Amino acid sequence: MKKKIICMLLVLVMCLSFIVACGKDGGSTDDSGNNGSANNNGGSTNKPGNKPSKPDDGNKGEIDWWEDITYEQTTLRFQMTNCSNQEELPSGCARYLAGEEPENKDVDKYVADRNDAALFNTNIKSVTYEYFPDDQTYGFSATIDIMYEMVMNPDSKTPDMFCNWMTDMLCASLKGAFANLNSRVRGEDDQYGKNYFDLNDPGYMADLMGSLTLSQSKIYVIASDYFMDLIRAFFVVPVNVNLYNSIADEMIDDLNDDGEHDINDFFIEVLDGGWTYERLIEYSTKIYVDSNKLVDGEDDQDQLGFALSKNGLPAAGLVYTSSVVVIQKTPNDAGGFNYAYPDENQELYDLSNAIANLMNQTGIICVTDKGTDISVNTRVRTMFSTNKLLFGGIILVGALEYESYQEMKSVDDGGFGVVPVPVYKEGDSYLTQIHVVGRAGGIAHSTTKYAQCTAFLHYQSSNSADVLNEYYDYQLTYDIADNLDGNVEMLQYIRQNVRTSFDKLFEDAIGFFYESSDPTAPANRWHTMICDNNFEVTNMRDRYGTIVPTKKESLKELIAQYNTLPD
Repeated sequence: MKKKIICMLLVLVMCLSFIVACGKDGGSTDDSGNNGSANNNGGSTNKPGNKPSKPDDGNKGEIDWWEDITYEQTTLRFQMTNCSNQEELPSGCARYLAGEEPENKDVDKYVADRNDAALFNTNIKSVTYEYFPDDQTYGFSATIDIMYEMVMNPDSKTPDMFCNWMTDMLCASLKGAFANLNSRVRGEDDQYGKNYFDLNDPGYMADLMGSLTLSQSKIYVIASDYFMDLIRAFFVVPVNVNLYNSIADEMIDDLNDDGEHDINDFFIEVLDGGWTYERLIEYSTKIYVDSNKLVDGEDDQDQLGFALSKNGLPAAGLVYTSSVVVIQKTPNDAGGFNYAYPDENQELYDLSNAIANLMNQTGIICVTDKGTDISVNTRVRTMFSTNKLLFGGIILVGALEYESYQEMKSVDDGGFGVVPVPVYKEGDSYLTQIHVVGRAGGIAHSTTKYAQCTAFLHYQSSNSADVLNEYYDYQLTYDIADNLDGNVEMLQYIRQNVRTSFDKLFEDAIGFFYESSDPTAPANRWHTMICDNNFEVTNMRDRYGTIVPTKKESLKELIAQYNTLPD
């Protein structure tokens, strides 16, 4: 009876959350760092539990622009990155975009049907998908100049379109590698033809695209429902159900007389705004068990509450899902925005202190590379899946496809829950960050098939809602995370609270864009600095005062560089 009441409460709270989200202009924002939906139409409208239905003829009203296509049937080249990025997130490009690695699931059938329809309706003969090799030469941040050189020295094999990590795409766009999606006609020559993009159509991630530009008249990187890896790059925290249930009765204080509590109580706590650093500390202290045993080359075999692997992903999760504003973005009289690093940033100082305090608590550790062949990410996953860790660090939602998580679902009364990254102070709102390892798209500046690329990408972007819903609302919630009813509400909640990524994207851009002139720039990104110090930076004010003058100058140069790019 108690579980039925809890499930009803979960549904009621989710309905209220959705109503509130709809009241905020569809969930979109001015990209200043506040809450925003992943899509400009407020994200999915499918209710949890209902399998999405596929539209019969694509989006209604789209047929008119298909009939307006005038170019000859065309073959396009699409270059993608397919690297695993040190296990942070296995690429979904070959499967979800190209449809070349199907697993005979419903989502793969949707992808195949959508791709076939895109070719037919946009008069594209074929698309050749090519992939950068999966090695360090083409790893994260390494393809910026590679893409730029390919575009600047075109030949018959130069790609017409690219799909790559958001940071690489943004930095390459700042060099002038990609065509402006807002251009109506590029040049006077008719070979460039017409621009078929309508970025106001459903399917485009308006907030995210606004975070990839310094001027709304210049959009070089496309984020939309078509680029599934962006959805798979949501930051989340997995919860070990067995361990949670073992302490639930001691941790949950409510009016139930039976005294029986489980993971569903935690989901209610999260939805009620109680998932804070302070609460994380309380859970970690309670679950801690000293094993009095160390294993050579591995981590302490204690039973722990929370572990952060020493790499940029969890550090970014802590910094950029918080309410801290790293780069100020304010409207100006010209209808655009002014960008600046503040002279002082008390929010960043406070957050840094809160993270350092978190890491000094019982049951919370930083997992570092001890010279073994096992990555720190793999080590944290192993601890989590073997009942040594209550909260499995900060991961990307697509990583739940890993075998270690999937094997947990077969454990009696076990499995994993999924919740957002905790807020560091009471009163903050949960914010879902899209990490920069998510793949986004762009059109090569050198292509002579600009019109064809815009038609193909516009079709894919505005006709991928069924693919996205099948993956996230059905496959993810009822297959990949299919062990708890509460995960359905949590995954919908996480999706409804996606935030802009502006601070993270341009912090990375400044770091990598100026690496040749300032080798310290990548390491001086705020989340990287926190990570490199094992999440324990206690003198952030002093560090900020030392580093921010250079950052200010780099941002100024970056804006000047952006202003030279063609409209």
